[in-house]
Amino acid sequence: MPSPQRVLQALTEHGGRPAARTRPALIQRVLETALLMVEGRGAVVQATRGRRIERYWLRRGMREVEAIEDPPGGTEFLRLLGRGGAPVMVADVEKDGHLTAEDRCPGVAGGPALFVPLRQREQLWGSLAVYRGRGERPFGPKDIGLVSLLAAWTSLAFENLRLSESLERLAVTDDLTQVYNFRYLKSALRREIKRAGRYRQDLSLVMIDVDNLKGYNDRFGHLRGSSLLKEIAARFLAQVRSFDIIAKYGGDEFTLILPQTEREGARIVAERMRESIANHGFPLAEAGKITISLGVATYPHDAADAHGLIQAADRALYRAKKAGRNRVATTMDRAA
Repeated sequence: MPSPQRVLQALTEHGGRPAARTRPALIQRVLETALLMVEGRGAVVQATRGRRIERYWLRRGMREVEAIEDPPGGTEFLRLLGRGGAPVMVADVEKDGHLTAEDRCPGVAGGPALFVPLRQREQLWGSLAVYRGRGERPFGPKDIGLVSLLAAWTSLAFENLRLSESLERLAVTDDLTQVYNFRYLKSALRREIKRAGRYRQDLSLVMIDVDNLKGYNDRFGHLRGSSLLKEIAARFLAQVRSFDIIAKYGGDEFTLILPQTEREGARIVAERMRESIANHGFPLAEAGKITISLGVATYPHDAADAHGLIQAADRALYRAKKAGRNRVATTMDRAA
């Protein structure tokens, strides 16, 4: 059994500022601490994430945790643990009929185990389990107290991490449309241009302007206009790849960053977005009345930095608007 000083040190380190950690790093710290506190051979965290149950495990001597995604809903034993709400000691995980392979720690064939529920706001969100090898001493009341204390710290740390991530998202998200804001756009574009330059790849930028929004606002009010922008943003997100970046640029303007995309590829994406809006039935608007105009510029051909690329895409957007709106223009198109 580790000394009280080592246990206190482990808990203090675990309870440090979680906002500076990622989820995997926090899980690593939890499992390392669990093994240290009760001299375990293995440790497992099972955590609910959306509709999935994720399982992370660490065996003594391993450098990093490994993850396994379990079937939706988790195991029957985990559900029983949640309903009971109290720690459960098992004499031998291999011989206990209530446990399945998903309730064990990989690489620990049999032996004592201790399961402690993890709760947030009075709801079960997972479990923390520690395992010893066959023939090793069973867990006792002191072990239960230590692991229960670690479980409480773990729940608090994960909640703080969740709140920290939420604050970070709020800082870079447009309140209305829930896409990235202009502040994030600037830093992301500089970062992506730097990456494109390092790997000698093309990168395209699309400036998007909503046509006839002023008329819609004048007729139906700004509240309806705000709902319209939110719906348009959602349609944009449905048309792009997971690593593309869509951001609000101004009142009725958006910007799309397309990494690893040359000019013609960006034109195809822009045209698909234009058609998605033009063919969509928006509330109170006549069919085809709400449209968008788009301007495309490509790094490094049109500009060598973020400011220049935005200017080039804006000039292309102006051409699209001048040519009649509801169209895509690139920097290579002739001026209307």
